[in-house]
Amino acid sequence: MLSVNIRRKLFIHVPVVLLATAVMLPTASIAGDVRVWVKKLHPTTGFNTDCDMPVFSLPAPLPAGLRFDTIGLYNPNAPAQGDERDAIKLQQSDCETNLGEHVATTSNLEFLALLGAPEPDSRLRNLRTNEIPKTAAPDGTRLTLPPENSVVPPFPPTNSATNQPLTLGEFRGVKGKMKVKCYADGSAHVDIRLRNYQPHELLTIWAIWLATPPGATEPMPVPTPFGGVPNVVVANAHGAAKFTRTLSYCPMDTQPNGAQLLLLDIGSHIDGNVYGAVPGTPSTVVTFIDPNDPSSTFTSPLSEGIVTLTRGAIPVTVPLVHKEDKHGYGYRYGYGSGYGSGYGW
Repeated sequence: MLSVNIRRKLFIHVPVVLLATAVMLPTASIAGDVRVWVKKLHPTTGFNTDCDMPVFSLPAPLPAGLRFDTIGLYNPNAPAQGDERDAIKLQQSDCETNLGEHVATTSNLEFLALLGAPEPDSRLRNLRTNEIPKTAAPDGTRLTLPPENSVVPPFPPTNSATNQPLTLGEFRGVKGKMKVKCYADGSAHVDIRLRNYQPHELLTIWAIWLATPPGATEPMPVPTPFGGVPNVVVANAHGAAKFTRTLSYCPMDTQPNGAQLLLLDIGSHIDGNVYGAVPGTPSTVVTFIDPNDPSSTFTSPLSEGIVTLTRGAIPVTVPLVHKEDKHGYGYRYGYGSGYGSGYGW
C-alpha cells in the first residue's frame, strides 16, 4: 500500500506529466470513439477579413482570398448625406497604427451585390456603434437612442451600458475558443467561450457552409444559424458569453450531401434585433428618424455593416492564411480535463 507521502507526490506530479503530454497532442484528439478539437477565435472586421486582409484560406471553387470588410474608420469630415458620406475604408496599416480610432458603419457594395441586397440610405453610413438606430416605436421606426441614465424613464427608451463608441482596437480585441466533441453515433457537442465583447452585447453564431443551395448550380458560401434557431447569446456585464449546442452531425466532417462547414462567424447585433434564420433582412425597408434632423424621417433597407457587424470568426475546416501557432494554439490543452475556473480550458 502506498505511503501518504508517495500518494501526495503522485497527486502533485501526475497531473503535470499528463498536461505536458497533452500539450503535444494534435488539434484532433481521439479517446475511444470520441474525437476532440479546440479552435481559436480570430478577430475580424467583416467576412473573412481583418483590416482588408484575408484571415482564412477558403477552398475551391471559392476564391481563396474572398473577403469583405463591413466596418470602416469614423470620418468626422463626411457630409450629412449623399454618395460621399461613408466611413474611411480600412487598410492593413490601420490594424497597427489606428487602433484608437472609432469604427463606423459602411455599406460594402461588392458584398451587397453578392447577397443580392439593395444599398442602404447614405445617412446610415459612417455611424459609430453607439449611434446605430434601434427599433423604438410600435410601428418599427428606428432612431438613435440616448445613453443609459441620461433621461427620466420611461420615455424615451435608452441604450444599455456601456454606450461608448468602439475603437478599432476594442472591436478587434475579442477573444474566444471552441471545443468540439464528435461521437461515434454521428452526434457532436460544441462549447464556445467568448470574451472582451461589450457588456450585454447581443451576439449570434453563424455556420458558414460551402454548399449548393436548392436551385443553384455550384457551391457557394451559405450562412445558417449554428445549432438551429435561436442561435443567440448575450454577453454578461463583463463582456463574456458562453454558447453550447448538441448537433446531429460532426461539424468537422464533410456531410453526406457534400456540404462543408468552413467557419463560424460571430455576429454582433448593435441594433438590438435578431432576424431568425438569416443574419439580417436586407430587403426589409424600415423607417428611420433622421439623426441630423429629428423632426424628419426616411426609409431604407437594412443590410450587413449597418445593423449587423461581424466581430470574430472561428475556423472549422479552413486553414489560417498566416500561421501564428507559435504559442500552443492549435494544440490540445489538458485533454479530458474539462473547463477550469474562469475562462480557460
